[in-house]
Amino acid sequence: MTGPERFRLPLSTVTAVATGQLGDADLALLRSSQRSRLLLALAAILAHAGRADEVPGPAAARPLRPAAAWELLAAVQRADPAAVEAVLADPAVGLWAFPMLRKLRHGAAAVGTQIPGWAAASVFAALAGAAAVRAGVRTTIRVPAHRGRVWLPSLGVTDSVGRGAWAVATLDHGPNGTVVFGDRGSVRLPDDPARVSDGWHPLPRPGGIGGPYGTGAVALDHLSPFRDFRSLREPAALAPRDLERWHELLAESDALLRREQPDAHRLVSGTVRTIVPVEGPSPLRVVSATDPDAPGAVTMSLPLDATAMAAVLIHEARHSLLGSLAALVPLLLPVQEGPEPAYFAPWRADPRPLRGLLFGTHAFAGVMSFWRARRAVERDRAEFEYALHRHQVRPALAALRNADGLTPAGGLVVEGLAASVHGDPGCARPHSPAPAAGDEPRGGAMSPGELAGLAYGDERAAWRVAHLVVDDDDALALARRLLAGRPAPAQLPPARMRPNGSGAPRPADHQAARTWLARLWCTDREAFAAVRRELAQGRSHPLGVRGATLADALLVAGETDAALRRFRRQPPSPDAWTGIGLACRSGPAGLLVERPELVLALYEALLRLGAPPPGAEHLAGWLGAGARPPGSDAQRVDVAVGPDAVGGVPGGLVVGPEHPAE
Repeated sequence: MTGPERFRLPLSTVTAVATGQLGDADLALLRSSQRSRLLLALAAILAHAGRADEVPGPAAARPLRPAAAWELLAAVQRADPAAVEAVLADPAVGLWAFPMLRKLRHGAAAVGTQIPGWAAASVFAALAGAAAVRAGVRTTIRVPAHRGRVWLPSLGVTDSVGRGAWAVATLDHGPNGTVVFGDRGSVRLPDDPARVSDGWHPLPRPGGIGGPYGTGAVALDHLSPFRDFRSLREPAALAPRDLERWHELLAESDALLRREQPDAHRLVSGTVRTIVPVEGPSPLRVVSATDPDAPGAVTMSLPLDATAMAAVLIHEARHSLLGSLAALVPLLLPVQEGPEPAYFAPWRADPRPLRGLLFGTHAFAGVMSFWRARRAVERDRAEFEYALHRHQVRPALAALRNADGLTPAGGLVVEGLAASVHGDPGCARPHSPAPAAGDEPRGGAMSPGELAGLAYGDERAAWRVAHLVVDDDDALALARRLLAGRPAPAQLPPARMRPNGSGAPRPADHQAARTWLARLWCTDREAFAAVRRELAQGRSHPLGVRGATLADALLVAGETDAALRRFRRQPPSPDAWTGIGLACRSGPAGLLVERPELVLALYEALLRLGAPPPGAEHLAGWLGAGARPPGSDAQRVDVAVGPDAVGGVPGGLVVGPEHPAE
């Protein structure tokens, strides 16, 4: 063979990635590609850093040359390949390697954290040292120490043995054990590095999901300095009770998926290697993330229960999965000129590029399938989550199928995704759109599906107010017609993106409060009742539900008359107006939810003309009374927005049916 063998990607693997139904061979191929990508990055770093000369560093103790560390790593691999594989499988290695390579090639601006060049390069020595400890290969090696702590990838970190932000320590491993020492002290590792000892903190592996990497169960990484893709981090304390809770939830979620959803279990167990615990607003509001530089790592806060953990792991595993595919074959065409088009992603408060829309739709489609299968077990909670994700995925998928920026491989992913989503009986059958506003409220508790529609309608309305605007001339023309006593035009003015991407998003305190209240109502009625009582007493953020009001709680509980009275007493604002529309749920004032940016534009135009505006319900009713039925803007939803005029709509607003026929 004269050159390296290229990966051959079967069409069946692309389809399997799209649907999330991967076999062992598909997962093995993607893991192999991740490993090869990392090895290429390490080789490139080595070439850039140089093989012959010492890397500049502290005068008192020069770190080991990267080339010498590479040679040791190769020697360990010959003795014990599994030891090297376990070290390279630590996702934090990628969070060091890829940013460093970008820094070497493109300069410091490519890296968010400023790490001395000698320290970054000498992480090679930490890899080699960790592999030698695993393999039992005798070695003495100089390694970098961040804040005096030595990180051994896949194993853990020491207490501080050196001084300053970065120092050089020595790792000695031989027949008498392993000792790390510097100018401040020393730490002896236990014979089994997985055990805690004085000065040594191993990566906890609390059980549950078992990976195929020779490292046992998934690790909780609260120790590695490179675990955060935004900046270097010092070790964070993990209380014993929290560690026990992680242990329980990982084991329970693993058992749940293994028992009920084998395809999802294969995906998660074959993808997730480490979890980076972070603080979240509350167990009800989990935060989670992945990074393409660290496939297999999931940053997340402690969730409410095993079901929530399983859903988060599926979401993030699918992100990692699609990222691995994208590293092998381009899914998106490069933007040739001008700003990149942005799209409405129903799960985000900001417009998203095509990549974000594709990755989000892929992830949420997997979560939707998870909750669909849980409906027989958890009923209201699962029905709400399934219906909410169904509302979100369908318009996003419609936008993807109409997008121009996909490669043939990206198109295959979208078509495979569409086939899996629309093969879902729940998506195939017609379902009610998000509740519309009107004149008369309807009493009685809403079903989980109706609450999901309410949540989707609220978040979509907030997005429209934040990012869409009606031209001033069109708004003033409407205001003059209203003041003249004339009916609204049959064709309402279109909306466009705010200039330069500027937006007026909801304050952070009001992001998705009604969605979280609806989720709580369907999950834990007693907790919802407690939150409602606290809202009635004036507490602003009970249970981490930021920005919720008593009116919102009344709305979710189905007490629409009481909710409507409270919304009407609130100062005029798009958020209060949307609440009114959601409480009414029928009638000609539906534009309070469907076209809130138009109602706001008319309100502001009347103020500019010096005319005291009537109430928002009156304005929405006047606008909706003359609009053409089904084909009017009030009955449609924006699925994509971009910088250029598309389809004759100014500002690049692409308008299409919310639930197009497939």
